[in-house]
Amino acid sequence: MLELKHLKTLTTLAKTGSLQAAALDLCVTQSALSHQLGQLEQRLGQTLFQRKSQPLQFTASGQALLELAQRVLPDVANTLRQLQQPGDTNATLVLSVECHACFHWILPALRLYRQQNPALTITLSHEIEHDAVSSLLTGELDIVLTTDLRQADKLQVYPLFELELVLLVSPDHPLAQAEQITPALLQHEVILSYPIPAERQDLFRCFMPDLSFKGQLKAVAQGSQIVQLVAAGQGIAALPRWMAEPFASQGLLVSKTLGTAGLWRPMYLLHRPNQAPASALAALAEVLRQAAPESTRPVQLPI
Repeated sequence: MLELKHLKTLTTLAKTGSLQAAALDLCVTQSALSHQLGQLEQRLGQTLFQRKSQPLQFTASGQALLELAQRVLPDVANTLRQLQQPGDTNATLVLSVECHACFHWILPALRLYRQQNPALTITLSHEIEHDAVSSLLTGELDIVLTTDLRQADKLQVYPLFELELVLLVSPDHPLAQAEQITPALLQHEVILSYPIPAERQDLFRCFMPDLSFKGQLKAVAQGSQIVQLVAAGQGIAALPRWMAEPFASQGLLVSKTLGTAGLWRPMYLLHRPNQAPASALAALAEVLRQAAPESTRPVQLPI
């Protein structure tokens, strides 16, 4: 009747304060989240929260389950960590990335790492978590790849490389002919992106932090879908150059450098301190550096 996913949903609702924000955080549609909670309420015969309250208010039943979640989820995470102590020769760690575009190069790298380090198994989570750092800190994940370095004081950080984000537009879009892409040119555009808040997106926080954006931000779950929508003229997007190159070479879209020098962002490997032997995770970081796409470059920025 009651599953861990329900408990995680309730803690996310409490953290975000609304169904819409919780759905965005969990990377599901609002209707799917509402349906999941409605089913749970039907099974329990209890209303868990007031749907029209802002911020969302839990009922007494909902508060009781929330308190249960706050007790149980950390215990589950701690038990999993105990089962995967560094001395365990069969330890398995779960890795997640905050970008779909990483999958095509990270899978061969993990295969190579497994051959070189058979005592430590790295399992790739295929469910993208756009707030994977939070899941890392609670113990739901063990390793995270991200360009958004958050709460670094609580984590072990390995810089991997720098990737270039380029602007993708359809061949007949006016920006395809622009000599230089400036922030002002994007002010009124329809921008397609992963379902994360604008303040955590590199395009907004690093390329146009001072711009009053008056366009439309559309959330799309997967990078491949973003590319297809851009090619169809449904919007523009900023994605890693390695993801754009196959489609640009076929004339399906145009990739444009952002600014004069390009928008370069460092990719990091993060894990909790003492998660596994330091040498094993340092070796993983080195394998990932060696497997990085050709369009990347060594990290130039200090962490």
